[in-house]
Amino acid sequence: MNMDIINGLEPASFWKHFYNLTRIPRESGNEAGVRKYAADFAEAQGLEYKIDAIGNILIRRPAAPGRENSPSVVLQGHMDMVCEKNRDKVHDFAKDPIALVIEDGWLKADGTTLGADNGVAVAAGLAVLEADESFGQVEVLLTVDEETGLTGAMELDPAIVESRILINLDSEEDGVVYVGCAGGKNTEGYLPVAFDAIPAGYKAYSIELKGLHGGHSGGEIHIGYGNALTLGSRFLWKAAEKFDTRIAFLEGGGKHNAIPREFFATVFVKDADADAFQAYADEFATVIKSELGMIEPELSFNVAAGESPAAIGQAESVYSAQTQKRILDLVYSTPHGVIKMSRVIDDLVETSTNLARIELLKDGKGVEGSNTSGKTEFFVLNCHRSSVDSECDDIADRVRAMISAAGGRHEFKHDYPGWDPNPESEILKTARKAYSALFGNEPEIKAIHAGLECGVIGKKFDSIDMVSFGPELADVHTPGEKMKIDSVEKTWKLLVEILRIV
Repeated sequence: MNMDIINGLEPASFWKHFYNLTRIPRESGNEAGVRKYAADFAEAQGLEYKIDAIGNILIRRPAAPGRENSPSVVLQGHMDMVCEKNRDKVHDFAKDPIALVIEDGWLKADGTTLGADNGVAVAAGLAVLEADESFGQVEVLLTVDEETGLTGAMELDPAIVESRILINLDSEEDGVVYVGCAGGKNTEGYLPVAFDAIPAGYKAYSIELKGLHGGHSGGEIHIGYGNALTLGSRFLWKAAEKFDTRIAFLEGGGKHNAIPREFFATVFVKDADADAFQAYADEFATVIKSELGMIEPELSFNVAAGESPAAIGQAESVYSAQTQKRILDLVYSTPHGVIKMSRVIDDLVETSTNLARIELLKDGKGVEGSNTSGKTEFFVLNCHRSSVDSECDDIADRVRAMISAAGGRHEFKHDYPGWDPNPESEILKTARKAYSALFGNEPEIKAIHAGLECGVIGKKFDSIDMVSFGPELADVHTPGEKMKIDSVEKTWKLLVEILRIV
């Protein structure tokens, strides 16, 4: 693919950099290529840059003549992206470029995440640094590993940042300026496992639940999209009550911050129960499509006889009866969705939890999860968010208790703070003034249930004034991720105007 797809899009500098980013692998933990791209850009522009110990990069553009007394502003975002695709899509995020498609005014990828979250910040930051404008000092701070645990923000060396005004470019709603966000943490569960030989007189069934919307577990948790793990475990739990079932394979979900879209299992059922089991599967498909059809029109639930575990790369064994019960009881009973809405801010989710991933860790390693013990264990990943720290701790403890009751152990990871709104923020006042001057109306001022790096970075400084905004994105953290093209130019105009008048 060449750059023809972005020809004529404005601002040209932004789209040039965004296109180049789609050529560079940048899954969380693999940001070296993007960092080199940014460093090479800085050197070509003759700009100072610094890289701290964790791998964050800061590039500094000095103030233009006559703007030396203007306050310094840092534009901030992250280099990594969530790499999501459906199982049947052939794409290697470690080496393959993102294939771009324009459809109905939106830029999207061909069957994968787009990486607008947060390629927008990288592209916009670099475009500002080369803009023919008389700005005060501008810094661009690009962090690593935001998507798995805000690691770059957590380990940021604050000495590399001179600015005390920060504009975060990791928001996804046109016409909105964000002034606060939730904090969060992950709970990882590890269950001991035992296996039996496949019993004689049983028929194998392959189970696939696909086609769910998925979405960002912070920004879209309130919509009520189906969770593939909740639905799939519901079927297997009830089937185990009705029939003598033995599970050979069980896996689904993906990243901690993505609502699960797919669920896969292989289960053995007594030959004598085969017809009744298939009838129950058909009935279950009808039930869940009736429950979710309005919001999940692409939901697909298929149960096919005759597929052996070996045919899908699994060992010829099944979980022991006790292991199977513990796994199904835990996964089926684990909460997912909105726990509490805010009583202070209308329509804001206060606390939520996302049942994100299940898989077998063979010798401590899986597709998404891993452990340090090297043991073969069953892995269950949960992501919790709240704007109230005690509520986040509470839902994490509830899930911990459930893991313990199932005979497992837990680990809490990636605990990060929220960002408290400051209604007296000077940069908020400037953003509102700029927006009104440009577009003739006021922006919406909101807090967001998703986690932003502002909460973590804000704790690094005695005082730093922050806002967050960005272009319109949809279906983030899913293969349907897309960016509204005309909203990019609007975001660019707002950013430039703020830097002109700050």
